[in-house]
Amino acid sequence: MDVKGPGARAHGTRPAQFAVARAADGYDAPMEVPTSMPGRLPARVLVTGGAGFIGSHLVAALRKAGREVVVFDDLSSGSVANLPSDVPLVQMDVADPAIVPLIADAAPGLVIHAAAQVSVPRSMADPDRDRAVNLIGTQHVLEGARMAGAKRFVFISSGGAVYGEASNADEGDAPAPASYYGLHKYAAEGYVRLSAMSHGIVRLPNIYGPRQRSDLEGGVVAIFIESLLASRPITMFGDGAQVRDFLHVEDAVAGILTVAAAGADGTWNVATGRATSINELLAHLQRLVGVHVAVQRAPARAGDVRNSSLAIRRIVADLGWMPRYELGEGLAQTLAEGRRSG
Repeated sequence: MDVKGPGARAHGTRPAQFAVARAADGYDAPMEVPTSMPGRLPARVLVTGGAGFIGSHLVAALRKAGREVVVFDDLSSGSVANLPSDVPLVQMDVADPAIVPLIADAAPGLVIHAAAQVSVPRSMADPDRDRAVNLIGTQHVLEGARMAGAKRFVFISSGGAVYGEASNADEGDAPAPASYYGLHKYAAEGYVRLSAMSHGIVRLPNIYGPRQRSDLEGGVVAIFIESLLASRPITMFGDGAQVRDFLHVEDAVAGILTVAAAGADGTWNVATGRATSINELLAHLQRLVGVHVAVQRAPARAGDVRNSSLAIRRIVADLGWMPRYELGEGLAQTLAEGRRSG
C-alpha cells in the first residue's frame, strides 16, 4: 500500500498480511473484537486519526481481525508510539485538499473517519479552524473515499456535542449544539448522509481508557487519575453536578466496528445509557486510588453542556450491540494501566 504525495510520510512497511495483532512499540492490542465482524468488513481499511486515542485502538482491533490498515493522521494530538511500527502512516491534515488523491490511492474498502478537532473551548475561540477540520476535512475524506471506490464510510461524531443539553438523548431527538464543535460535527453528518455512500454515523459520549491523554478534550478520567496518583489538587470546571455518559474505549471500538459491519445506513449512539456526575466520578476514583486531594473550583467553560447522557435503544435493537464494561470495572482497568505506565 504505497501512498505518495506532498505532505505524506510512510511509517513502517506493509507486511504480506495482518493475521494477528501483535504487541509492538509497547502497545497492547484490545482483547475483544465483535464476533460478527470477521468476514463482514473489507480487507483494507483506512483510519483517519488512527494514531490518536480511539483511532489507535481501532487499528489494533482491525489488525487482530486480520484486516490490512493504513493510517492518516497529522499527529497534532496522536502519536507514532500508539501504532505498531509496521502500520503505514501518512502524516497529513484532513483540512488539506491534497489528502483527497492520497486517500484514493490507498484504495480502502472501508474508511473510518475519526480525525477531528475535539476541543470545545478551542472551537469557540477559533471556529474557522474547527470548521476547516471537522466540516471541510470530512468533505475531503468523503471525496477521497468515493474516488477510492470504498464500500462503506463510518463517521465518528459526538453525541454530547451534537445533542447539546440532553438527558437520555435518542437519535430521533432534535440536535441543539451549544458549541461550534457540535455545530460542525452535526453539519458533517449531513454531508455523510448526502454522499450516496453506504455509511454509518456513530455518536459517542465521553470515552476513557488506556492511552488517553490528560491534556486533551474529554480526558477527565485521565486528568483525575494522573492528579490522584501524584497527590496533586484537581481543578474542576463548574460545580461537579454536571453529568456525562462514560464509555470505555474498548466498548467504543466494538460499537464502531459493529456499525462498520452493518449493512444498513444510519445513525447510532454508542454509549452506556447511564449518567454519572463529575463529582461521582471523582469520588469513585478516589476510592479506587485510596487518595483524596483538594478540589479547586473554576467557572464552567463556554460551550460545555451541563447534562449529557445518551440512550442506546436503537443500536441494541438494530445491531445487537451492548457495552461490556461497567464503570467501576473500566475505571479499575484504566487505573491499573496508568500505574503500570507511570
